[in-house]
Amino acid sequence: MSFDIFLSVFDHGDLSGIPLSTVRECFGRHVEVAEGAYWKLRYDAENSCNVDLSIDPADPNRVQGLAINRPCGDSRFWNAIFKLLQAGNIVVYFPGGAAPLVASEGVKAHMPPDMVESLGNPIIVDSGAAILARIRAS
Repeated sequence: MSFDIFLSVFDHGDLSGIPLSTVRECFGRHVEVAEGAYWKLRYDAENSCNVDLSIDPADPNRVQGLAINRPCGDSRFWNAIFKLLQAGNIVVYFPGGAAPLVASEGVKAHMPPDMVESLGNPIIVDSGAAILARIRAS
């Protein structure tokens, strides 16, 4: 069975973006394949996952979101996700989640109101381990 997590970038209720270079820096040397909007991350022989980037149609150097298929359990991956959360008004959400996850209280003001209404008030996380713990608890 497949499991996905999603990250979206917002600015005052609208979809926004962060530099592609920021996303690349967060994952660092673990980007094994980068073919356009498709990346494969590999941490070791047992920990890898696929990333589909939503590139800003107005600016190919900006990313509006990520869809990560079968996120691995490696702490380096989850620390990279947390680092991404800290890079802007970014929200992590996933099927069955109790609420979206953010790195700071201020991100809620940038989320679309209908997202908050349907997914709930965001939960603030303070580490990659906290993100993984929330996912495992769902």
